[in-house]
Amino acid sequence: MKTVSDDLFRLIKSLSKSEKGYFKKYAAKNETGSKQNYILLFDAIDTMSEYDEELLKKKLKNAAFAKQIPVYKVYLFNLILRSLSQISVVSDAGAKIKEYLENTRLLSSKALYKEALKQLKKAKELAVKYNNYILLLDALVAERNIITVMPDKNISDIRKNLYSEQITIINRFRKNLEYSWLSDQMVICVEQKGDFSVEERRLEMENILKSPLISNEKNAEDLNMMFYLLHTRLLYFLGKNNLEEVRNILGREIDLLEANRHFVDDNPRNYSNALINYLLFSQITGYREGVLVTISKLNRLRKKLKNKVPLSLQIQIFFHAANSEILVYRNSADLRRGRNLIKKINEELPKFGNEIPPQLRIALLSNIASFLFMDGQYDEALKMNSKLLDESGPAFKSDVFQFSKILNIIIHYELNNFDLLEYLVESTYKFFRDKNVMKKMENILFAFFKKLVRSGPDEHKELFDELHFNLKKLELDDNTYNLLTMFDFIIWAESHASGIPMPQLIKNNSSKINK
Repeated sequence: MKTVSDDLFRLIKSLSKSEKGYFKKYAAKNETGSKQNYILLFDAIDTMSEYDEELLKKKLKNAAFAKQIPVYKVYLFNLILRSLSQISVVSDAGAKIKEYLENTRLLSSKALYKEALKQLKKAKELAVKYNNYILLLDALVAERNIITVMPDKNISDIRKNLYSEQITIINRFRKNLEYSWLSDQMVICVEQKGDFSVEERRLEMENILKSPLISNEKNAEDLNMMFYLLHTRLLYFLGKNNLEEVRNILGREIDLLEANRHFVDDNPRNYSNALINYLLFSQITGYREGVLVTISKLNRLRKKLKNKVPLSLQIQIFFHAANSEILVYRNSADLRRGRNLIKKINEELPKFGNEIPPQLRIALLSNIASFLFMDGQYDEALKMNSKLLDESGPAFKSDVFQFSKILNIIIHYELNNFDLLEYLVESTYKFFRDKNVMKKMENILFAFFKKLVRSGPDEHKELFDELHFNLKKLELDDNTYNLLTMFDFIIWAESHASGIPMPQLIKNNSSKINK
């Protein structure tokens, strides 16, 4: 039995609100006669939560094209892709090179070879400038086709030089591939193979790092190769948990991009990613100067590119940067800057609606909720955490959902909702137990919560002191690290045990580290 394809359904569901709107305008403009049929089919599929071919046929049984649904599905799929290609047309170097190559083809077809070669020269210069070897090879092929029909007494030398140029570019391209493969191998080591305490894993990483292409920077002949080299080293040090070196390498990547501004202008997304990652690792390693400088750079980039780049990139620059920035302010207890940033985020969130990727939105809600808690804004933290519970879930971002359930308990404790606390502790404990997600840190927290709800206020300080001791001696496994990244339970326990507010403790700890 032939399996019904859900490709069209998955494509439609991947579209943002603005992309759906643009598609309908595009279809109405470009598909005279059949446009309503395609929009009708589009809407029928878009309303489905999961794809059901039989249900679709029932929905469209009265439509004029009811017996041709499979044909219309194929055409609609391609029509959507054509509309997306119109949206994504940006004035980058690759697009400009292709434009020159198309101009070359058109002029050559009319035997205007001198004019074609002028276009080809521009294409080659741009391809060299941006290390675009694939399009540069296309340009050289086009040049060969032209010179073979143009009489010239030096034709032999010209063709020999052209061949030599092609071989040079092919070798350069092959070398780029070798660099990319070394980088990919390190990715596989770090992201898929895991445990680097195992000798086999460690040796595999060391061998990649010792490769002449990675160990000797003089072998990197262009910017692409240098970025592969740096990325390979970065992943190595990330796997070894040497975060200072990761930050230094990210700093070198940023310096390289800023020294070659044409690459930044051509692809601001790469520059934005580098800045966001540098911001995160500057914060993690306590490099405050790097944090402040990078935030300023991201803000300048956002203002420069506002309404000049696709919406997805605008969202990345603002919300990804804001997500990293709120972590910086939370972990440094910079209350003034954090409050101002949250105000901006709350103003921007409604403007973008469903355009913000769910993972990013959930990360934002989680980090804002934990900042508000640290700031003592418990009512606001509860509102934000309630949104977090609604939008995350056991099946989607389960780690954040589990954290938010624990955060829910401690917010209600701070709000003195003691009549609700016992029920929350019991129901949340049951959830963790039944889902089999009770790890070492959760066991310590729930043992503390159970004692807390059965004790009087005069006993709480002693219980928090015990919690602080137990958390401090806890071995830092992945689960514990993940939870402490989302919220500093150790500082919270110390705050109640010592009577010192969380922001003051965070600042005290920061000053000790800086000394």
